[in-house]
Amino acid sequence: MGQKTVLITGCSEGGIGDALAKTFHKKGLRVFASARNTAKVQHLKDMGLEIVQLDVTDEESIKKAVSTVKAATGGYLDILVNNSGAGYSMPLLDSDVSVAKKMFDVNVFAVGTVTQAFAPLLIASKGTIINIGSVLGKMPFPWSGYYNASKAAVAIMTDQMRLEFSPWGVRAILVTTGVIRTKFFDNLPSAPRLPENSLYYPAKDVIEPALAGAGVEENAMDVNSYAEVVVNNALRSSPKKHLWSGGGALITWLASTFGWSTVWDMLLPSAAHLPDITNKIHVAEKAEHDRQKAK
Repeated sequence: MGQKTVLITGCSEGGIGDALAKTFHKKGLRVFASARNTAKVQHLKDMGLEIVQLDVTDEESIKKAVSTVKAATGGYLDILVNNSGAGYSMPLLDSDVSVAKKMFDVNVFAVGTVTQAFAPLLIASKGTIINIGSVLGKMPFPWSGYYNASKAAVAIMTDQMRLEFSPWGVRAILVTTGVIRTKFFDNLPSAPRLPENSLYYPAKDVIEPALAGAGVEENAMDVNSYAEVVVNNALRSSPKKHLWSGGGALITWLASTFGWSTVWDMLLPSAAHLPDITNKIHVAEKAEHDRQKAK
């Protein structure tokens, strides 16, 4: 076999896909770095990587990307990395379901459609699928319920793929990703705001910074160190099928593996400042109640 090939979705500069693309390239693989907007991966082209335009939510775009790779490799793909992802931070009570559905299109359904489309190439090379999951798929951290649900879906889909693709010797790896220093929060369209009619509004000074990712990066892992871990695992003869890496990954693994089913009810409230938030809401409710009474 010649040079190994890898296609990565979502390689815009400064993100996880970008770091993975550079690391695979450094290890001697032929890298197809893809992005919806190819201007955001121009720097990779300059480094000698191959660029593929790919919008993971667009069927035509996926088809084109598959034929590009097929023509370039003669019908093989050794590794597919489903990395594209969208975020959404908002309490479930205040979430806009149309936004959540769009996010599921990117984070969940696209993982299925892109994998389906590249399956013939992966089967031809007895290849590997790598899905980039998240520790948030393992814990109900407040204010990102729909995002967390999308990452929980990716986790079960990866196990599903491993069993369903086994007749052809195709492997599937889930990377449960902790906090990584990237431009993820910078890429949010604007600082998230609670709607004024939100029941949480009295505690917005605590919740809104959390929606924008405040304090998250304190125990973050460098994106290039993370990429090394993921790529080294992928290239081993028997890679870990469930790989945990990133800030907070170890504690999440410990709690979700050895904790009881509602362990998060005990661990998360203080981390998410829930006692303070509850207090602010109750104070506001009491003030409103007193005002109504005085009328």
